[in-house]
Amino acid sequence: MSVKISPVKRTTIFCKNIDKSLSLYRDILGFSIIEDKVVSGTSIAKMVGLEDCSMHICHLCSENSSDGLIGLYEITADDIPEIQKPESGRLHIGQVAVVVNTDTPDKLYDNLLNAGYLFLTHPTKYTKKEDSDYMKAGVYTEMIFYDPDGVLVSVLGYNKL
Repeated sequence: MSVKISPVKRTTIFCKNIDKSLSLYRDILGFSIIEDKVVSGTSIAKMVGLEDCSMHICHLCSENSSDGLIGLYEITADDIPEIQKPESGRLHIGQVAVVVNTDTPDKLYDNLLNAGYLFLTHPTKYTKKEDSDYMKAGVYTEMIFYDPDGVLVSVLGYNKL
């Protein structure tokens, strides 16, 4: 018996400062806030392995999609350790990247540079000569940068051949 799973519903990023994260995901990448709330108490805390906490949650979407949401969660509680951030400028096994598409990679790159974001990969163009079921033939531009909490964000641009 096989199990059926839906497309990825949401990616959750536990962030240190939700305002800094919103300045990227909302203000630069253009995601819209569809829910902004604060929850607290022991039941919520148990879901994240704590005894008690308060959690500021923003769910963001792109183009009114109900799948592929970005969840930004800022937890207020005593003694929450930060993960050891991998060395920047190098990919590490186990790192995760949020991947999005854009029609304006050059403009986005300029906006990210002006805002001071650090890049793993500056915009790199490559040509895919044949269609596949997953990706069309075309010229792709890909860049990978770090969000305020060190999460990799990969942006794909596409032009037809």
